[in-house]
Amino acid sequence: MDSAGIVDDLIREVAPQGIFSYTDLIQAARDKKFHGVAMSSGRNRKAYLLFLEGEPEGALIADSKGELYGNKAVYLLRGEDQFTIYPLAPGVVERLIFGCRIYDKSHFTPSFSLGLPEIGKKAEGIGRLIITVRNEGVPAAGITVKIRRNGQIVANDISGPAGEVSFRLLYGSYELLIVRNENDIDVYDFSFSPDLQEKPLDLDIG
Repeated sequence: MDSAGIVDDLIREVAPQGIFSYTDLIQAARDKKFHGVAMSSGRNRKAYLLFLEGEPEGALIADSKGELYGNKAVYLLRGEDQFTIYPLAPGVVERLIFGCRIYDKSHFTPSFSLGLPEIGKKAEGIGRLIITVRNEGVPAAGITVKIRRNGQIVANDISGPAGEVSFRLLYGSYELLIVRNENDIDVYDFSFSPDLQEKPLDLDIG
C-alpha cells in the first residue's frame, strides 16, 4: 500500500474537526496545537499536510502518476485548496512524518500583505504582472505558475490557451515557479518594477 493509502486508512473512521482554506489552515492548526492530518482532495489528486503541536512537519501529494513528499509536495500546494483536518495521536503522526518530512519551514512563515488599497485610496507600489509562457516559441496552456517571496507562495495561476498568466503584486523581488508537471519544477528569480506594469513578458520554458 502506498503512503496516501496508509493515511486514508488511518483517518477513515476519524471524525473531522473542520474545513479550512490553505491560507487559514496553518494559523488554525497553530492555534489548536493540532496533532493530525489535513487533507485536500480533488481533480484526481490528494494533498496531505501532517501536523505536530500545530506545526506542519510533513507533506504528501498523490495522483495517478505517483507520490511526492516533503518540500517538493509543499511547492505544489494550491492556494484554492480546501483542507479537512483529522486528529491523530502524536505517535502515529510521527511515524507518518518519517517518510515525508518538511525540512524547509520558510514556506509557512506568515505571508506578507499585498497591501491592497482601500476603496477611494490610490494604489502605491502595486502593479499587474503579465507573463506569456511559451514552449519553444509556442504558447503553453495548462502550465501552473506560482509566485514566491521570502519562501512563501503569494500567488498562483494556470496559463490559458494563449499561454498567459497574470498576478497583482507589490513591486519588488520574487521567485517564479514553473510547474511543468509534478516532477519538474523550474525556479526563476525576477524583479517586478513599475516599468513592467501591464507589459506582457515572454518566458520560454522549452
